[in-house]
Amino acid sequence: MTVNFDVLCAGYIAKKSILKDGSENLRIGEVQNRLLFWSQQFGCTPIDQITADMVDDALVALSNRGKMQPIRNKGSVGLSKPLSSATIARYFSELAGCFKYAKKQKLITRNWIPPTRGADLPEQDDPDTRYFDGAQVANLVKIARMLDIHWGRMTALIEVAFCTGLRSGNLKDLDWCQVDLEQGVVTVDRTKNGDPILAPLSSTAKAELEKLPGKQGLVFAGKTGKAYHWRKLWDRITAEAGFAGYNFHLLRHSCGSAMAKAGVSQANIMSIMGHRSLQASRRYMHLNVAGKQDVVARVFG
Repeated sequence: MTVNFDVLCAGYIAKKSILKDGSENLRIGEVQNRLLFWSQQFGCTPIDQITADMVDDALVALSNRGKMQPIRNKGSVGLSKPLSSATIARYFSELAGCFKYAKKQKLITRNWIPPTRGADLPEQDDPDTRYFDGAQVANLVKIARMLDIHWGRMTALIEVAFCTGLRSGNLKDLDWCQVDLEQGVVTVDRTKNGDPILAPLSSTAKAELEKLPGKQGLVFAGKTGKAYHWRKLWDRITAEAGFAGYNFHLLRHSCGSAMAKAGVSQANIMSIMGHRSLQASRRYMHLNVAGKQDVVARVFG
């Protein structure tokens, strides 16, 4: 008898809630939301009866549903905004991981072919179009300085995010005790991967941080001292700059792409951005033309 998908999904979520070192997965909420979508689609269907057509239909339903906004005690509501192809790919990846887990646990026959292998994913956007370059970030900072008249920390946030590649969750939790302005570094004790990061600051990021008052508690706190939710302000700034729909996480990708374009090695990009696998940093290496030219010049002249 084959396990039903909802049972598999619940077990997979429980497994992913704990990292390999035994610590809690701080990103489990995002993972759970994606997997719950698939659980709603397939329910109690035995996993060996889920077909590629069913996966395709679910992907269409996901695309038609668009973005959702969680509301406390009220579930989620639709925002009438489309999902990016990258987001849909992340949903698809979670489903593929769930089926791989089923095989690993021998919940299905060894020769079973997962339905994700025959499904059609939407084409990914050209990666280079999803990154900000240095000039574009400078424009975002100028517009942030103009529009952020109440919070007063958005320019520092953008500069720090761009030069360190830190995730928004790490930035929201960043405390002044983790910032060494004299040395120009930020220390993050725990990241998505469970590893610590020592992130050097650019001169502009350091200068913006030095301007901020009250260097105690959270660096990017609101008036109450709790983490500030900058989503609406960010959306307003990007829309004014001509980048409507560009999410904050793109600053992290832009950090990696900027280093790759400057010829920084993949190993150094992995170290600075806290990547555990080569695959995570490989997305930027097609931009590393300078690095490739340098290698050829040194070897062949």
